[in-house]
Amino acid sequence: MPTHAFADFAVTPLLHENIVKKGFTTPSPIQDQSIPEGLKGHDIIGIANTGTGKTVAFAVPVLDKLIANPASSALIMAPTRELALQIQEECKMLARGSGLYGAVLIGGAPMGPQLKDLSVKPSIVIGTPGRIKDHMERGSLKLDKFDIVVLDEVDRMLDMGFVNDMRTILAELAPVRQSFFFSATM
Repeated sequence: MPTHAFADFAVTPLLHENIVKKGFTTPSPIQDQSIPEGLKGHDIIGIANTGTGKTVAFAVPVLDKLIANPASSALIMAPTRELALQIQEECKMLARGSGLYGAVLIGGAPMGPQLKDLSVKPSIVIGTPGRIKDHMERGSLKLDKFDIVVLDEVDRMLDMGFVNDMRTILAELAPVRQSFFFSATM
């Protein structure tokens, strides 16, 4: 049973307003346990079945930090372009009106729009490991200032053979950072 309501979470007023607009009242167990710890700046390893609200569990603390601290940047990695796009939609809804700007870096999509999105120094980058690494190698994505990282569906990324790409990417992030690793299995 959840011990919190969404109204209990100490988030920026805009984020709270968007949560209310979405109709969220009672968090799922993964949200109930992860959001308060994430808001405190703790690293999170979250394990929960697909469909239990893991995206909101990491998006709320990540977006709260980005809204409150414009110097912060977040990288969110997902194993598939479909999941990356779902994460983008959820984040857009939660951050509506915040002025945060994001980029989605996924294979199978043209590079031109991605390069344009990266040129304005987005606060949040969501993508698949292969395309993120492609942008790093081109010099269009520098990760040394990214102080928040989310690995969503870590188990699937490892199963799909992304371990070396993930290591390369993580090695380039800011050395002091907050990490969220979410998975259905561990």
